[in-house]
Amino acid sequence: MRFTRLAIAPLLAALVLAACQGSSVKLLSDPNEILAAAATSTAAATSVHVDLTADGKVALDPLGTGSATPIDLSGSTANADLDLQNSKLHATFSAPSLFNLAGDVIVADAIYVKTTLTGPKYRSIPLNGERQQPLKGLTDLLARSDLKPTKGADAPCAGGTCYTLTLTLKPGDLAPAASGGIGATPSALPVPVQLPDLSNSTVDLTLHIDQATTRVSDATAVVDLGDLGKLTVQGTFTKWNEPVQIAPPPADQVESAG
Repeated sequence: MRFTRLAIAPLLAALVLAACQGSSVKLLSDPNEILAAAATSTAAATSVHVDLTADGKVALDPLGTGSATPIDLSGSTANADLDLQNSKLHATFSAPSLFNLAGDVIVADAIYVKTTLTGPKYRSIPLNGERQQPLKGLTDLLARSDLKPTKGADAPCAGGTCYTLTLTLKPGDLAPAASGGIGATPSALPVPVQLPDLSNSTVDLTLHIDQATTRVSDATAVVDLGDLGKLTVQGTFTKWNEPVQIAPPPADQVESAG
């Protein structure tokens, strides 16, 4: 009996220690402090996987006729692996309501894009200027101290429990949030869809931030485009800091410049 007690004692001690360590997360109550902590975690990250879905109708002019038509973007999706350390990404997207548009984008030494409307091979686009980290716009947004976020009820999320923050971005807030990017203007990309003007839009943003890591777990943006419509975009962020390899496509899969 004495031997059994001696054998169990270290196990009990280990369980108590693990329990103490598991409860050592310092919970934050100030929404600005939570936002700043999320900015720090995002800036320090080396990689992440992002999944996006869209819902809502937006007036677009996909054929360049000069007349926009409301198009239901519900069912549109995108997903991407981001190498934040080396400013690379590999993304796929699908928009069934836009002529069944789907495609693939790789950002490495250049930007490589192929779509169901432009052919089976990638088109190569040179990067303009210095390539920036793919999540720079989000990091800069989280780091701002003037956005006045509101803290809501905690919510379950992929990592366990998340803080809930809500905030409204006005037109003047959207330019800094959109700054940074992959190094090419949208007009340079071979995607035959004119994107809506966001300069007069407002965005109601809900963020769920993991309490244990202060990393963004998911985000929902309700974009009010005024007369152009309203769009809801939801993104989930997973696989933070997991190894990711992103390389240019093989040369025989790239359309020649001539």
